[in-house]
Amino acid sequence: MEISYTRYRVYRECPWKYKLLFVDGRKIPLTAKSSFGLSLHRALEKWLRGGTFDLDSLLDALDSQWLRSGYADESDENKWRTKAERALTRFHQDEESRRARTVGVEKEFVFPVGTHQARGMIDRIDQGPDGAYEIIDYKTGPGVPTAAQVAADPQMRFYALGLSRGLHMEPSTLTVDCVVAGARVSAAYDPSGVDSLAADVRAAASGIEAAVFEPNTSFCQRCDFRKDCAYSVAK
Repeated sequence: MEISYTRYRVYRECPWKYKLLFVDGRKIPLTAKSSFGLSLHRALEKWLRGGTFDLDSLLDALDSQWLRSGYADESDENKWRTKAERALTRFHQDEESRRARTVGVEKEFVFPVGTHQARGMIDRIDQGPDGAYEIIDYKTGPGVPTAAQVAADPQMRFYALGLSRGLHMEPSTLTVDCVVAGARVSAAYDPSGVDSLAADVRAAASGIEAAVFEPNTSFCQRCDFRKDCAYSVAK
């Protein structure tokens, strides 16, 4: 069984939702928010891989990677596009002051968890002048986490486990780059608890492999399938 962070997160929230998404193949339509986020992620990836780091190149990358689905109309799309251009312009200004070297962009890792495999993709890995590695995850929502939230974030800790066990680089810093809010929040990585995280990922993979898909109604209010799921308490 191969498990990603997204599959792990969904299964831990609601095994039945996991079944709907990854077994039954239900699709979640793109919205303005998800299209916007995907466009920014893909533009940043293309720009960082391109080797030309001026602002025009970054905006050209946005133009080539812009997704047009999910918007109410052309006017709505133009508002989101303007927001994206503004966010990336500010991002570029902040980027010019960074002293670290980027050593990985959308870097894939694989590591064993028992008889299963965990696989993932890290948005960006930087290496500082002191040789220490920093995991950077881009967020395109309006919120900004605290350093304590970054340190405890299960996705960041999953990525740190992947960097260490899959890519054999020891993470020193976890950073959430809030591209739209214009803030970077970092926390020192504390490896305590990695064994319990790996064990829980292994347990989730075993549950998926055994087709254990009991519903958990705690997350119904924010579930994409709340309107038509047989177990929803938020219809």
